[in-house]
Amino acid sequence: MIDGLTTQEAAGPIGEDTSAGLIRAILTDRLGAHVALYGTVWKTNQTVRANITCFDLRKNDAPLWSKEFRSDDAQRARAILAGQIVEAVIGKALWRPPEYGDEAEPSREDLGRAINVNGTFAVGDAGWDAPDNVSTFLLPGPGGRGTVLRVRTNLDRDAWLAYRKALLAGQSDPNHPPHIETDTSHQSLAGLEGVHYCSDWIPASPGRRYWLLADCLGPSSVDEYSAKVFVKGFRRMPHASDGLSESALAERSLTPRQFAALPEAKQKELIADDVRKHPMRYVRECYRWYLSCRGRGGEWMHFAAPVPPRGGLPDNVEYLQIQIYSYWPPGEYLWDDVLLFPDPRQSAPLPAEPARTPNVSP
Repeated sequence: MIDGLTTQEAAGPIGEDTSAGLIRAILTDRLGAHVALYGTVWKTNQTVRANITCFDLRKNDAPLWSKEFRSDDAQRARAILAGQIVEAVIGKALWRPPEYGDEAEPSREDLGRAINVNGTFAVGDAGWDAPDNVSTFLLPGPGGRGTVLRVRTNLDRDAWLAYRKALLAGQSDPNHPPHIETDTSHQSLAGLEGVHYCSDWIPASPGRRYWLLADCLGPSSVDEYSAKVFVKGFRRMPHASDGLSESALAERSLTPRQFAALPEAKQKELIADDVRKHPMRYVRECYRWYLSCRGRGGEWMHFAAPVPPRGGLPDNVEYLQIQIYSYWPPGEYLWDDVLLFPDPRQSAPLPAEPARTPNVSP
């Protein structure tokens, strides 16, 4: 393949009426090419078309072929057309990585038992965060579904952040939550943070592949909503911290300023003590994947996909956590049957993917 800049320098400006003989001479005499493609690309309404001619320059015969290729006018139109043309040149389909929906979801009988605790929410918040009863609730679901997770994202962001900070510091009680005003603007909780609802830690198996399932009912006032269910991987890094979390500071009745004023030896002593008491505070994210839940508002929809989409978990993942993420548009989201299963089609864990540098994200 010859890059575009080299081609431009060798060919100069070429119009669509340029003769095939001149094209051949440029490619053979100036570039030493063996196979040549040339043609015209144009857009008509919502369609992008490419009329392409292919020559084998080692022969003085007629073109190998001339074909028209088409794509809709999407962001990936160039890549789609290029893939079609390459397949025509090599005479076979290109390998494509698996995409959402390529694999049929296994039956529940084949999936067996979920590895996350209480993915149906049947026993309250066992296996999950305690709901804050402002943005997250556990309550009886509609249509005989049993207990479901209700998430509100149409909240005043600043007031909600203040409430969550007070919860972490033990200064607020979710059984007596504050009233937080509704906000449906782009400055709302939906528009800026969204709401994460997290599972307990799940021991991970490097090289293992899983299936994630989730049912969601989005806001009834919209035609389409966007939500995600993350599966994030974590590793322990107890020696990577040089400070204490807000929760750890609150437990010791310290402010960040007071901690920073302590002698370095005392800071390290407090950190070491917190590591012993709360080792899972000192994990860092090193893997991330999400199940995209884009659905029609006002009706229950089922989503499922394998994770990782191909291969197995990287070898540095020690723990998994499921994070249900509701965000846009502002409104109410209901969740049920959020379940993680080992892939029943995997007879044994695959060789793990190489470890990656941890990606530490909020």
